[in-house]
Amino acid sequence: MSELLTRIAFAWPWAWLALLLPLAGRYFLPQDRELKEHVRVPFLPDLIDELKLDSQPVKTSRFSSVMFWLVWFLLVCALARPEYLTPPQHIQKPMLDIVLILDVSGSMAMTDVEGGVSRLNAVQTSVRKFVDARKSDRIGLVIFASSAWPFAPVSEDKQAIQARISQLSPGMIGEQTAIGDALGVAVKILDSSDKTATSKLAILLTDGNDTASQLQPALAAQLAAAHHVQVHTIAFGDPQSRGDDKVDLPLLQDIARITGGKSWTAANSGAALDSVWQEIDAITPVQVETLGWSWHLPLFQWPLGGALILLLLLTLTRFIRERAQ
Repeated sequence: MSELLTRIAFAWPWAWLALLLPLAGRYFLPQDRELKEHVRVPFLPDLIDELKLDSQPVKTSRFSSVMFWLVWFLLVCALARPEYLTPPQHIQKPMLDIVLILDVSGSMAMTDVEGGVSRLNAVQTSVRKFVDARKSDRIGLVIFASSAWPFAPVSEDKQAIQARISQLSPGMIGEQTAIGDALGVAVKILDSSDKTATSKLAILLTDGNDTASQLQPALAAQLAAAHHVQVHTIAFGDPQSRGDDKVDLPLLQDIARITGGKSWTAANSGAALDSVWQEIDAITPVQVETLGWSWHLPLFQWPLGGALILLLLLTLTRFIRERAQ
């Protein structure tokens, strides 16, 4: 009970001064007004006897006084606006924004991954597991091939990001590879996301080298570092490839180094790719901020309702008493 009372406060405590108004009216305002006009009534003695004007006024009963002050107290209490402060509810707010940058160029259709699955299917399987493990983070998605596109905004909706991952297909936006443009789009998304995030992370996965970017990858990496975006890179695919299909390991390592991230090589093994995502999950601690929220519940309707009920009962009692006389 004591804890309940400590959580009750008044929004307008100065309204309690209104309790003194009836006393001020009784002791400080003039009770009788002096009449300066007179009327001569010849039959006044008979009128006094008939109407019993010489009888003493009925004194207010103790019950009426108590009821008056009780009603007045309830009305002033309602005017002071009592409120109940609810116990704080702790809410965890994610403080890490992650953007997945995934290669969907035509070479991701190659079925050289263990088990005969395509590179993109292996990536989708591993990324889904990573997203499931990051329950307290905001995650977005950028895809790239001949150009780069934001495919899912940074949000806490894991179901939406999983649905977008399932929609990926090789060559859906071209056959080439625009690594620099993709990194630039990711930086822009992270820069415009929730400003309360303490850390921003991008994870770039590709199986080739940059062949179509308008923004040079090295410049994109410097842009990411300037906006405090850490970039991890993953090289995936056949390390024996030649030409445009060969993954540019030095480039990916430079991007990671410039931004303070790490670089991995998963070759063309689904198990190796899973291991990389697990390692990223392990070295990226979950960052959340615990907030305590309390709500002010208004209580003025209770004393106001009590005062109205008492007034109704008093009126009803007086009406019954007058009818009985």
